[in-house]
Amino acid sequence: MNVTHTELVGDFVKLVPMEKIHIQELYEIGNDKAIWAHSPFTTIETIDDMKSIVEEALYQKQLGTEFPFVIISRENNKAIGSTRFMDISKDNKSLEIGWTWLNPTVWGTKVNVECKYLLLKYCFENLKTIRVQLKTDEENIRSQKAIERIGGVREGTLRNHMIRKDGTYRNSVFYSFIDTDWKYVKNKLQLLLCT
Repeated sequence: MNVTHTELVGDFVKLVPMEKIHIQELYEIGNDKAIWAHSPFTTIETIDDMKSIVEEALYQKQLGTEFPFVIISRENNKAIGSTRFMDISKDNKSLEIGWTWLNPTVWGTKVNVECKYLLLKYCFENLKTIRVQLKTDEENIRSQKAIERIGGVREGTLRNHMIRKDGTYRNSVFYSFIDTDWKYVKNKLQLLLCT
């Protein structure tokens, strides 16, 4: 279960491995406060904020616990967001898809659906994972609906799971996809991308 230097390509987006050269472009498309409203740790106000995020992601990549991607629009070859594999566990054949954020110009489009399709397909068909999880803030209803729409199974809520940047406590809602779900989920995602 080795995540390699890979590029995942769909009709609308391609996911490329994150590098330091992406910092400026990610800052330019990621400094909208609406993006970070439900992030427990982050608000992007300066380019140094984005630099810190990218450098930490690349450090975790070196450790083998994360693999960050930049989401590129196939229409204009410009960055529109980021996502990553995290909590990679080779022993348990599992990982989490997280740190997903998109510029608001693509909210409500097929971009997020295709990103999840490409990531899940790679997980189940290439990495042979048996479990992929996602989590979101209990207050982030938009994210919960998006995960449920693509077939994520709601497993439960961890209370006081994190402390938000404003000091309040966050309850996190956990979802999963497991290997036996993949055929159904794959068909569902392909149908969503065709309609």
